[in-house]
Amino acid sequence: MAITSDQCRAGRGLLNWTQDQLSINAGVSRATITDFESNTRQPMKNNLRAIADCMFAAGIEFVPEEEGKGVGVRFRNRKLRYTNQVRIDRYNHWATMRMNYADEDFLCVVGLDAVDDYYRTNFRHDDEFTKALSDLLPTILRVSECFAPTHIREGKLVITYDMLKES
Repeated sequence: MAITSDQCRAGRGLLNWTQDQLSINAGVSRATITDFESNTRQPMKNNLRAIADCMFAAGIEFVPEEEGKGVGVRFRNRKLRYTNQVRIDRYNHWATMRMNYADEDFLCVVGLDAVDDYYRTNFRHDDEFTKALSDLLPTILRVSECFAPTHIREGKLVITYDMLKES
C-alpha cells in the first residue's frame, strides 16, 4: 500500500518518533523523510516501501480512503511476536528466527539466496548476511505476518524471494 505524507507524519506521531528515528529504522536518508512529509518530492518506490514496512513492524496500520472518508493511521492488533536472534546456517543456506503468530510457535526460514536476490548481490560472509537481514527485518516481519496464517507447514514458514519482493 502506498502511504501519503499525512499518514507518514501521523504514524510517526503515534510512535513518538522523530524524523531521524524514522530515517534510521527505515534505512532511508533524513532528507527523504523531510521532503516526503513536506510534499516536496515523492520518495522512490523502494524507499516508500521501507518507510511503510518499518512503521508496520512497529505496530502501525495505514487505513486507505473509503467511501469519501480520508486516509488514516492507527495502531494495529499485532499477532506476530519474534526474537531478534537470527541464526545463519551456511550448510543449508538459510537464516532462521523464532516467531509466534496467534499463539502458534514457528521457525521463520529465509533462504540466503532470496536475500542475495533481493539485494541483487552475492554476500560472502556471515556479517554481510547479518547486516542485510537486519536491514530487511521490517519486510520479513510484514511478510511473516501476512503469510503465517496460511503458509506455516510443519512448524516452519519459508520466506521466498517472491514473497519479499511482493510485500
